[in-house]
Amino acid sequence: MTLSLLARSAVAFAVIAPSWGAPVSATEAEPRPGAASVCDSSDDAPTDAFGFTDSSGIADLGGGSLGLTLGGNAGVREGRSLSRGATLTGSYGILPCLEIGASLFGGTTRSVIARDRLKDRSHGAGLEMRYRLLNHSHHGFGLTFGMDVGAERNDDKQTGRFDSYNTGFRLLADRVLISETLYAAVNVSHNMVWNGTEPFARASTFAAGAALAWQVVDGVFLSGEVRHLRQQNSLGFGNHAGHATFVGPGVYWQATERLALSVAYNVQVTGHERGRHGPLDLTNFSRHLVQVDIGWTF
Repeated sequence: MTLSLLARSAVAFAVIAPSWGAPVSATEAEPRPGAASVCDSSDDAPTDAFGFTDSSGIADLGGGSLGLTLGGNAGVREGRSLSRGATLTGSYGILPCLEIGASLFGGTTRSVIARDRLKDRSHGAGLEMRYRLLNHSHHGFGLTFGMDVGAERNDDKQTGRFDSYNTGFRLLADRVLISETLYAAVNVSHNMVWNGTEPFARASTFAAGAALAWQVVDGVFLSGEVRHLRQQNSLGFGNHAGHATFVGPGVYWQATERLALSVAYNVQVTGHERGRHGPLDLTNFSRHLVQVDIGWTF
């Protein structure tokens, strides 16, 4: 069902391409010769310029990047909780239109729920693939398909040690609204998780988000985004557990030709947990999210 939804989304993007039109610019960029011109576009916004939302950009053929992502979240329904994590990622353009990446991550969560002090440690690794389907020069907007898999070891003080495995699918689209000034991005994703001990518990998260990024001065972007997340206690879209909508700002700085820094913040503004009254879902999602990215390209 998930693959069918993603396929229909890709077809829908292709159908609406003419209505998006070409970016607003005094002169049209000349396509670069060779196979890479189908995949790459010189007017891409930086990948991290939209905050938690990603652009459709991928690494050029033979190029790559190293990135460190620091994340944190806080806010639960009963008590308090603070999670911190770090992810180290390396990616490389191995073929025209195709980028492959690998990551290592770890984190801790400290909570006080109903007077119980809880502590959870986790670490793991993942692999990611991104394939560029459309680009700005030829189609008026960029579209990239992404897939990732990961494995995680969790050591929970209350429930003991258990493993988690995830598989995710993403569609990343973006468009130049005003050349070198204003950009828009839309992301749709579905992440499936198996965790616990056999038989594994199954859950999934569907997310849809949109963001704008404005280049206020050369190399500095301010962004704003809205994201809607839905949690299911199944791999598909049945057994709905809760949903939440987040909004927040971000800032991106291209410090040097190769080094970039970005910070994004999201807050849950509305939501609902199945079986509970209240305007937010603070069981399946946190109230506050923060993300810091440090990227180096080569």
